[in-house]
Amino acid sequence: MRVRRQLAALESMILLPLDGVRKEAWHRAPLGRWSVAQVLSHLALGLDAVVQKLEERKDRTDLTRRASPKQHLLRHLMLGIGRIPRGRRAAEATEPGDRPDPELVLAQFRMAIQRLETLCETLPPEQQQRVFVRHPVVGDLSLPEWVRFFYVHNRHHAHQIGVRLRWLERQRRRGKPPKGQPERRKRKKVRR
Repeated sequence: MRVRRQLAALESMILLPLDGVRKEAWHRAPLGRWSVAQVLSHLALGLDAVVQKLEERKDRTDLTRRASPKQHLLRHLMLGIGRIPRGRRAAEATEPGDRPDPELVLAQFRMAIQRLETLCETLPPEQQQRVFVRHPVVGDLSLPEWVRFFYVHNRHHAHQIGVRLRWLERQRRRGKPPKGQPERRKRKKVRR
């Protein structure tokens, strides 16, 4: 039941806040931060890669979980507490490009979620527990664990998208013209 609820929430928690974002705003971000398009691209790349591996392995019965004791602990903390540590660099395969096409990453994101839903609907529960794909930090995860991870991961990035959208709104109210390049932060004056 929990897997179904989390699976159902994956798309809406990311895409609902993006409804109505103007075209020029997709690529704006403060210096050193990802734009909304880059966050969505990161999510789409990760989902797509994992779902592809799950599809390739769905019929295998010889898989066993591989994880170090540290990864085992991290898996339980991340999936149990439901938090992703801030400041962790994304896996290289999920690093977004400088200006990903919003329409393409939206389509990739939606299709990956649909494929994940199909896997959850068609694979028997016992097989869902026996198909593993490696996560670079927490080791192998089963299909239900991946759904939980994507839920936690999307929630983490939904917060970032909310922060970015508020920043974009402040920029709009200040009358700053939309640019494709990141804004530079002003240095705070230091009292001595």
